[in-house]
Amino acid sequence: MKIELTHTSRRPPWPAWALGLVLLWLALGAAAVWLAARTGQAVQLCLFKRLTGTACPTCGLTRGLLSVLQGEIAAAWLYNPLLFSIIAIFFGRTVVRAISARSVRMQFSPRERVIGWILAVAVGLANWAYVALCLG
Repeated sequence: MKIELTHTSRRPPWPAWALGLVLLWLALGAAAVWLAARTGQAVQLCLFKRLTGTACPTCGLTRGLLSVLQGEIAAAWLYNPLLFSIIAIFFGRTVVRAISARSVRMQFSPRERVIGWILAVAVGLANWAYVALCLG
């Protein structure tokens, strides 16, 4: 594996579809919180969970974000540790890029790439099992 710091623009090029998806997710979350407060009943947004009765790999992410906004970092971590970690790394990298105009580049050999994918799938499945068992 080869790691290098490269100069880059301070502002990454955000794809419009990604921004739209994040804004839609935030709007749905806000609507669910408003509706739950208004009716006194929890609102189920996850279509996967509605159809299968099992938590999806991203279940707990909205509750985790709401916990962060309330200052409950440990509770947020328990809702979905993997996705919460990925989001924290993403924002950390974005802040470093915005401040220093540098980006970390990693180059992997074909074997390292295969091992990385195997580990990523294994960690993803373990996280999904945790979410399904704990948040079910």
